[in-house]
Amino acid sequence: MMQGYRVENIDCFYYQYTHCTNGQCKFQHRENCKDSSDTCVDWFRHKKCRNQKCPKKHLNHEVIVTYFLCKAEEKANHCTQRNCPMYHEKARQFIESGIIPPISVPMVPGNRKKKMVDLVKRENPQVQNFVLSGYLFLDKVRSFIANSVRERKLPVDKGRNYFKEILHTILFCGSINDPIIEPKSFFGKEEEFEQLSAKYPDVFQKYNTHLPKRPPYTVLLDAVVEVVGRRNTDEVLKCLLELSEQMVAESTHAKGSKCRNVFVSTVINYCYFQDRHITNEKTDNYFGASVSYKGRQQAEIMIDIMCCQTWHQNISLAVCVGNWYKNQILWFPPDVHSVAYNIIFTGESLSESGTAPNNQCEDAVDGPGGLQKTNPLEKNITLRQRAFLKTRHPCERCVTMFPNVIYHPSPEYHEHPYWEYGNCAECESLSQLLRAHPDIVMRLTSYVQRTTLQSPTEYIDLPEGLIFRKLRRLTDNLRSLGFNVGDDLSFYDPAHIDSTALEIYQR
Repeated sequence: MMQGYRVENIDCFYYQYTHCTNGQCKFQHRENCKDSSDTCVDWFRHKKCRNQKCPKKHLNHEVIVTYFLCKAEEKANHCTQRNCPMYHEKARQFIESGIIPPISVPMVPGNRKKKMVDLVKRENPQVQNFVLSGYLFLDKVRSFIANSVRERKLPVDKGRNYFKEILHTILFCGSINDPIIEPKSFFGKEEEFEQLSAKYPDVFQKYNTHLPKRPPYTVLLDAVVEVVGRRNTDEVLKCLLELSEQMVAESTHAKGSKCRNVFVSTVINYCYFQDRHITNEKTDNYFGASVSYKGRQQAEIMIDIMCCQTWHQNISLAVCVGNWYKNQILWFPPDVHSVAYNIIFTGESLSESGTAPNNQCEDAVDGPGGLQKTNPLEKNITLRQRAFLKTRHPCERCVTMFPNVIYHPSPEYHEHPYWEYGNCAECESLSQLLRAHPDIVMRLTSYVQRTTLQSPTEYIDLPEGLIFRKLRRLTDNLRSLGFNVGDDLSFYDPAHIDSTALEIYQR
């Protein structure tokens, strides 16, 4: 025993994070706390917990290191086994699968927060980058929306709602960051903060009580599509590139291919359906962006929000099944196409010259007029010599969730991503396609091996059971980060100021 902790009161690390192969394991095997990222306070304080249905883990860093730390990492300072089931405090890098990040351990909720003022005094670079990212995003989006309204490309009320939604989401992100970033930090001048808080009081009142429905970059993408038009794919991508380039968070570090703005997505995707068998008509293009969030819990929160509230139910179900069972589920009708791009930043300054690389993809996509290339931006556009698009293969996650979508370029099965299901841009774009075309939904085929979903203690109803599991993890993560979670989760609606008009998700 270690400092009063009894083995029979400790959760089995292997059972909680992967699976336990020890038939005589003396640690606890509890199913109901698998989705929690919190340490049980009673267990932490008293070394035991009397609640047989406790939803929080009976694990902390001290216990995990004592009983479950990887022996190779402990002795040789590095583990070379990719599928090692033990706990790893250090990132591991493999040629075939890239970087595997350290394993996050549960923590007591009260220990997660550090005071913002202490880190600012030490000039914490992560905090500074977060604040700069929010400032640049709000500044450039505000200018884009104002110009679009002025040029009559966007109605005044829609422009206002887009900005309010983005503003609310960024303030929300600050409220669940560790450490907390106060709203004033995102504005360069005191008067700017005062003007916006007076103009949009509901945003500043509800950023820490009401959840957003999607990341800020997804909202910006929606605004760009409305201004430019769904069928003008090249112009949509060009506009997004220009805006993304303006939001680059400058750094004194070495040049790289990353934007460093935590709110800018790295992947843009669009999809469409061409009905070759009946009408031979092609739908509009539907766009999506990858989840732009920093921090494991924060990314989980946004993915779970979209699963519970935003995405089409079939997409949410596919994400849930993929997330927990690594299983295929959703089959689209033939001829649903998907094209994804990485936003690549050259790392050069505005005054430096640069061109897009010479290894552009030449993959073809069937368009409304026949065969056409998917990469006109790669070939013809270099925006301010700093940013360009490069077509990318779908990751293993997307191929698992949506196996019969026609991807351009085709999948490369050796890519094993470390991000979780739902992070990719394909989820948002395919969700929009389904919401816009109920006829496609009618032709979807969902297949779930129910024996895979059953457990000795729980029978999963589809899709409600899996969505509720996401909701449970969402609530746990929010509480552990200090968000004001009441009896119901409320979602912010920028079109309504009256609190009675806010949408409520009843649990």
